Amino acid sequence: MKISPLDIYNHEFSKTTFGYNVKQVQEFLDEVGMAYERLLKELNMLQDENEKLKEKVAAQEEMEEKLQRILLTVQETAREITEQAHKEADLIIKKAELKAERMERETRNKLQEEYKSLQSLQETRELFKIRFKTMLEGYLELLNKEEELDDEIEKDVAVNNLELDDVDEDNLDISLDY
Repeated sequence: MKISPLDIYNHEFSKTTFGYNVKQVQEFLDEVGMAYERLLKELNMLQDENEKLKEKVAAQEEMEEKLQRILLTVQETAREITEQAHKEADLIIKKAELKAERMERETRNKLQEEYKSLQSLQETRELFKIRFKTMLEGYLELLNKEEELDDEIEKDVAVNNLELDDVDEDNLDISLDY
């Protein structure tokens, strides 16, 4: 049974001859009614506050759920980003290793080419030295032969001069017919 403050204020008791003091009963009922009214107001206020708090709790719970979902999403995204970063780092490292290997191979090939070129130059130099030396020796031999020829010519001239001195110039009859 629900009783309102008006029920308390308006409640009437039946009268008996030897019953309670009506004035005291009325005063008590007024006090009970006011107390009950205060309690009802406080109850209503507390119920309103309770509803507001329930709404806040519901909003907080909803916010907490959203934050949990966001946190899970952030964690998943962070994991994916980390995974992707590791993959990219591995790819960069592999590319760098391949580039280093290629550069090393190219350097080795260039070094081999330079070494072959150096060997070719050394062979060319040696061949040049041999040819130049042979040529110089040939010229030296030629010079030696020329000196020998000069010596022979000088001997022949000296011998011919001696023979001409023996020939009498008066006896030489040279006729020139033109």
